[in-house]
Amino acid sequence: MSNWLIILCYCLAAYGLSNMVVFGSGPFRIFEWLRYLTNKISDHFGTMFTCMMCFPANVGLFCSLINWFFIPVALTPFNIALAGHTGLWWLAALCDCSFTSGVVWFIHHIEEYFEKKAEGDSVVTEDVEQDDIITVDDITKDGRNS
Repeated sequence: MSNWLIILCYCLAAYGLSNMVVFGSGPFRIFEWLRYLTNKISDHFGTMFTCMMCFPANVGLFCSLINWFFIPVALTPFNIALAGHTGLWWLAALCDCSFTSGVVWFIHHIEEYFEKKAEGDSVVTEDVEQDDIITVDDITKDGRNS
């Protein structure tokens, strides 16, 4: 399988897992219970399970470490890039952590943009009378164009 296809599958799997844990209830409400429990332990620790930038970073870290030490086939982006360099597991883990967090955050914000646009809450509106596009910066506090 092509390395690009493996990386694409990795990104989509990381996004799916992160989206399930951060926003989903899960079977038997396991994710809700996990978020509640971690918030009860500590607010800082609880943030890890409610943030679409924090949780994917941990997904990337754990996936990278599991892949480097236990799975003989490289499956994470920086395990693929650094394959064969046996002393650089720490670099692969750090880079996979950052990469996964960034990619999942990016996909999440693209999804949010389209959801807002579908609901009509977009920051960009169209002025039908002038056949012009108006941004939020163009609108004054009284609701009229500047």
